[in-house]
Amino acid sequence: MTKLTPLPNVQVLSIDSIDELAKRIPHFHRYFTLFLAWDTPDIKEGKLMDIFRPLVNRGLAYFCAWGARCEDAHDAVDMCVVESEIESGESDHLLMTTWHSDEPLEEALSFFETLAIPAENQVFDDFERFAVSVGNPTWATEMERVVSAVERNPDD
Repeated sequence: MTKLTPLPNVQVLSIDSIDELAKRIPHFHRYFTLFLAWDTPDIKEGKLMDIFRPLVNRGLAYFCAWGARCEDAHDAVDMCVVESEIESGESDHLLMTTWHSDEPLEEALSFFETLAIPAENQVFDDFERFAVSVGNPTWATEMERVVSAVERNPDD
């Protein structure tokens, strides 16, 4: 029987502003997955794309958005992928995206921890996982609690 490679631990980060996002996520591996807890403000898609473009270009492989208007963040990430494919003339960039506006934080984060795995055409063992709370330290504390519980009980 083939032994599966364990998933990397989820690193929880708390940032004050979405403008810090790209700078605060370390870049040690080729790919990374991101759970973003953020009440997305009513801003233009172009501005949202400016926020997420550096992450897409850096190897974002799976993106989960949670919070008010999180589908806007989700759509902006998708548009960054389309933009990249148009510019390169290739359509092999596979980045999965989900949004979880109607779920409790714990449930959405549990989805991320168990199912947000980079696509098969990407190197499975060369990625990191991040859960980021924007402007809400209480969410970051809750995310730390959930992540710690899963890491202590990996067989659950």
